[in-house]
Amino acid sequence: MVLVAALLRIWGLADRLPDPSLGINVLEDTAVEETDRTTLGRAWAMWAGGTKKWDLNPHTGGWPALSFYLTLGIELLYKAGYMMSHSGIDAMTFARHVEMESRSLFLIARWISLMIGLVTVVLTFRLGRLLAGRTVGLAAALLLAFNVPHILASQHVMDPNLLALFFLLLAATPMVRIAAGEGKPRDSIVAGAMLGLAGACKYVPLLVMLPFLIAHPRGFKNRWFWAGAGIAMVAMFATTPFTFLDWKTTFRDIVVQRKSLFSDWVGQSQFPISLPTYLVTSLPHALGWPAYLLSLVGTVLLWRTGAAGRAIALIPIVMVAAYGALRTAQERYMLAAFPMVAIAAALAFTHAVAWWRERGPAALRRAAPATAMALPALVAAASLGWAMPDLVRMRESLRLPDSRHVARRWILQNIPPTEPQMIELYGPVFQEGERNFVIWPFFATQAHLVSSAYHPEFLDGIRYAVLSREIWRRYEADSLLYPSESAFYRWLHTQTHLVWSTQGMKLAGPVLEIRALPATISTAATRDSLFRALVPKPTHTTRLALWCAQMAGLFGRMDQDGRAEEWALRGLTIEARNMMPQLYSALALSRLRLHRFPDAEKAASQGIAITPRSYSLRLYRAMALEEMGRSEEALEELRRSFALSNDPRIQLNIGQLLADMGRFDEAAVVLAQVPRGIPQRGVAQRDLAVILLNQLKRRDEGLAALREAIELETDPEQARLMREELDRMSRGR
Repeated sequence: MVLVAALLRIWGLADRLPDPSLGINVLEDTAVEETDRTTLGRAWAMWAGGTKKWDLNPHTGGWPALSFYLTLGIELLYKAGYMMSHSGIDAMTFARHVEMESRSLFLIARWISLMIGLVTVVLTFRLGRLLAGRTVGLAAALLLAFNVPHILASQHVMDPNLLALFFLLLAATPMVRIAAGEGKPRDSIVAGAMLGLAGACKYVPLLVMLPFLIAHPRGFKNRWFWAGAGIAMVAMFATTPFTFLDWKTTFRDIVVQRKSLFSDWVGQSQFPISLPTYLVTSLPHALGWPAYLLSLVGTVLLWRTGAAGRAIALIPIVMVAAYGALRTAQERYMLAAFPMVAIAAALAFTHAVAWWRERGPAALRRAAPATAMALPALVAAASLGWAMPDLVRMRESLRLPDSRHVARRWILQNIPPTEPQMIELYGPVFQEGERNFVIWPFFATQAHLVSSAYHPEFLDGIRYAVLSREIWRRYEADSLLYPSESAFYRWLHTQTHLVWSTQGMKLAGPVLEIRALPATISTAATRDSLFRALVPKPTHTTRLALWCAQMAGLFGRMDQDGRAEEWALRGLTIEARNMMPQLYSALALSRLRLHRFPDAEKAASQGIAITPRSYSLRLYRAMALEEMGRSEEALEELRRSFALSNDPRIQLNIGQLLADMGRFDEAAVVLAQVPRGIPQRGVAQRDLAVILLNQLKRRDEGLAALREAIELETDPEQARLMREELDRMSRGR
């Protein structure tokens, strides 16, 4: 049984691993399995391989953090092994390896998760045997071994649903003993601790505290129930402490998650709640119709076996009821209940076989045993193999090249890096600075929050659109609910030129299209009036404000500073507080480059009033003040900016300003402090040489600074001129 389960999970374990040849951060590659990227990425953000100060706060309340901490442990073990096999490397080199070429880290982490998945199969056997005998335990374990959602979760890096399942199974055995009247205080403590650990992986398994309560004789009056419940909270606090300590983040994220989970999912929501979808679609698909129908009967049988059976049967009932209250069904959410469902199905199957033997058609009972058992064998085979064709098709698909990788390579080869592109969320991934692009906002839930972006007028100035069928098909499926989005994609498909598509290629991943946009789509006045009509008052939507900030950055990199200012102003009207500093920075920078220095100073000051510790805003204000002739104020802001950022590049600005103010001794000290290894070092040494030679008359030091400036100069013509000056001054010694 374990061998069969292992073989099914090893098959395809290496699918959708990072591709180092792409040259992108593997933690941002959307072709890599999402759970892997999330768990490894969150864990990596806590320490970055040792290149940053440790921060064990995951800064999210959407998931409890135990899966992140377990993944962090894997990363630490991987680093230890990597350092042993690669002597002499530093933390920066290791971090670069992980971010750009760490297929082995992903694969090792998946192997560890696979082992956890196998353990849950064994634990299911033990629980089934304890409840209803060895045959039921074996049948339930086989059902879980062949279950496709469980197979896939076992191949993910520390999937929180799989971990919750693991801990629920560890809690279930002592719960059975308690309900059967054979429990000891230790069983309540162990079960409570395991439920707390399950809650440290996913919040919903905490509802299993209800079956835990029912398992205890006298319920609330049983002191060992309260002891177990207390231990559950201690265990959860110990393994995901920042869920409690950083309660503001947790509360904020849970509120956001609640709004998402109780909202329509674009192209997927069918009922006001997802319970009907779970009962008639999701669970039958996840379990297979034969096993699902058996589990419905088996749940009744399990309930009638006594208190222990009721406690276990109640676990999937509670979870289906909880998840069924959401708007959209997700098979993976129910994974933690599948062992109990499998036990119920196995119990029904054994009862059915016994009934068949005793009360089946007389002719079959008199036939050979093999003939008599043909129908039960057929039912067993159907229950185990129902979803195997889907698994085979999935494996065949995932072995193919991914469309996002193919699209990335095509863009790199055929589109100049300076051409602005709109890329959808499920499109190819590019590093910052690698291409001039903006990610178009998309929410699978609460899509109305970003619907303002879905108007062709806002594409003006962008040359190419990289579209994903995964997104536009959702809006097509719900065109009545999302008329603006549907019209947006109709315009793209009728008013633009198709340059390239993955349609017809034998690839995994979504179908992608690259379309060339018209040179002129709208005017600034049209865009302003449209945006005011769409967003008449502040919505405080962070993603919409981020889109505006990214558009401002896009046009700023293209030296279209008027457009950059336009988009920064547009974003500020949204009043998303956490985006205001970035938007004010974009606004101040665009006005600096437009030589509107008083306006730039005003924008920077407004941003500083919101975020006093923003070093970039203080830098831009200093630059504006310097151009306005207010040098002392500019110097003060530059020094504050440097104190906040410790960015050595700002020392160059300080030194140059001091020189302009005639404070040459101070300027020389500051310029000499610009460290080696950054591009600004050469400019700093050149300016230092001028001050030492012309103002301070320190010839030897000045010539040494000039020599270093020549070595660092990347412009051959400038290097030649400085070399001639050095030769002239050396001859005149």
